[in-house]
Amino acid sequence: MIITLAQLDVFLLIVARMAGLFAETPVLGSRLIPIPVKVALAIWTSIVLWFVVPLTTALPPDLPTLILALVNEFLIGLLIGFVCFVIFSAVQAAGDLIDLQMGLSIATVISPTTGGVTSIVGTLAFMLGTTIFVVLNGHHMILSAFEQSFRLLPLVTPIKFSGGNLVMEMLSITRTFWLIGLQLSAPVILLIFLSDFSFGIVSRVAPQVNVFMLGFQVKPALGLMGFLLVIPLLGRHITDMIALMGEEILKVLTMVKP
Repeated sequence: MIITLAQLDVFLLIVARMAGLFAETPVLGSRLIPIPVKVALAIWTSIVLWFVVPLTTALPPDLPTLILALVNEFLIGLLIGFVCFVIFSAVQAAGDLIDLQMGLSIATVISPTTGGVTSIVGTLAFMLGTTIFVVLNGHHMILSAFEQSFRLLPLVTPIKFSGGNLVMEMLSITRTFWLIGLQLSAPVILLIFLSDFSFGIVSRVAPQVNVFMLGFQVKPALGLMGFLLVIPLLGRHITDMIALMGEEILKVLTMVKP
């Protein structure tokens, strides 16, 4: 089989969009995956899509136009990965809220997955959420949405970031991010609130009891117990998150379509 220059341009454009996806998307873009493995997976997936991607516009005629098209494809993939990352980060946000109520927010660690500082329970929630996400084939949904993006935004289709609809959609995604985080952490927050309320009653009845120091000993145990009770709910919430990711990706791509 003879590969023409036009086919090679198509392959490079697919790889550029795939590179943007791998830069931000959860699981596939994890720092725990070595860069050579990511590159090999991106190239292999691009080869699979090489001859099935629809092409409705003319290919770039010269090198400067090709470079601009590669940047455009990279931004499309980055946008898809960013939407998935923001929604999936709600699991870690729930863990951070739990840590804040437990009094463990000062005990932070460097997360190898994000490269930033995260709380202990937040890291644990993120790891458990990632495991459930993979078990439920969430990464397959991301790749399926990526393949569908070529039908909605064919190669060499310029995207537009202007307009208030895209801003409102991003704000809606952020609102959904916090809503999912609050839903996951609400049982633990309620449990710790009841313990604080009980300590308040004890301090009024028996002022000689040091409820402040007692709370430091009780809250972490209550928080961990509540987190164990929340784990069975992660599967249902992550299933909803996977479906939500697909919907939001289609919405965002529709809004940047010229």
